Amino acid sequence: MGKEELHDAWLSTMGDHPGNIAERLGPLPLKLSRTEFFTAQPLVPQLISKWRPKFESATALSVEQAICFQVEAGGALKHLSGLLGDNCLSAVTHMERGTPSDVVTRRPAGNPSGWSLNLSVSGVGQYNCIRQEFRAGPGDMVLLSPEAMYDYQRAPEASCWVHSWIYFKPDQNLLRWLNWAEIGPHIYHLKPPASELSSIKSLFDSTLEFDPTESEQSEALLLNITEQIFIRCAMLPVDSARNYMDARVKRAMSFIGDNLDRALTVDCIAQHVQLSKTQLSALFKEYTGSTLINWREERRVARASQLLTQTALQIQEVAQRVGYDDPLYFSRTFSKLSGCSPRQFRQIREPSVEGKIPT
Repeated sequence: MGKEELHDAWLSTMGDHPGNIAERLGPLPLKLSRTEFFTAQPLVPQLISKWRPKFESATALSVEQAICFQVEAGGALKHLSGLLGDNCLSAVTHMERGTPSDVVTRRPAGNPSGWSLNLSVSGVGQYNCIRQEFRAGPGDMVLLSPEAMYDYQRAPEASCWVHSWIYFKPDQNLLRWLNWAEIGPHIYHLKPPASELSSIKSLFDSTLEFDPTESEQSEALLLNITEQIFIRCAMLPVDSARNYMDARVKRAMSFIGDNLDRALTVDCIAQHVQLSKTQLSALFKEYTGSTLINWREERRVARASQLLTQTALQIQEVAQRVGYDDPLYFSRTFSKLSGCSPRQFRQIREPSVEGKIPT
């Protein structure tokens, strides 16, 4: 089977709708399949062992086999950032029940450098944000930072889920417009009013008119459009975007995030933001749905997941880096929030996605 047949199979897997990722990336995945990026993935040796005899056989692969290979090859990738290098990208993903694209995208240890901005267009998606399961319907925007632990998929009750997404590496100039509600550690949500939604969707659609992997100018244009999206959201009336984050809660979050290794008390945090303990606790619960202490535990586990998969630190050292003097207590907390022990999590080596190239 040649390159054209493989690309056709990938197109069948990802869908042939406008803005699909196969169309947006073109031949890039086929080129990278021969590079260290692909061969160094922890799940690739098993993939090669399974599929090499089929490719070396004199009998051509069937279309069904080619699609199956594309699905499994996509599942062997760890990070979209590794696939794209320093490039940004936008695309549209269709997940329809019973099709090859109907899969779970997993990010158990975040995405080392890039942010993902998702806009649900139709159907319903489901995000597992550690703190909660969030249903995203038409108009819901979800922003996933590089530190976020999450997985997402089509919601079981929905027949399909279509979402536009932008993968980008922002500067602080862009992020200064971010004032969205947090629905999970490093995961943010905003739903613009219906009157503004068409303008925001048009901005998403406009990113599909050019290839940001082609030139610096195209990439700069994608970042410019992304900033326009954030600015438009920042301009929304407060009463129509009541899930905006209170500035004092944001300061408390930053203080905790900058001091994860310290045993900060609620009193200490309250003093830092010049509120009483009672006032801060009430505001924090109102805007995050979580207590200060639980929020900090989520942040610590999210950071620990990165250290477990991206460093060779001993588990006890990881625990100390994120503020736990007792490794046993760290293990219990990590297991409670992630679903497995730190040791098991490291052994899994974050397969990242089941069934497709991550988005």
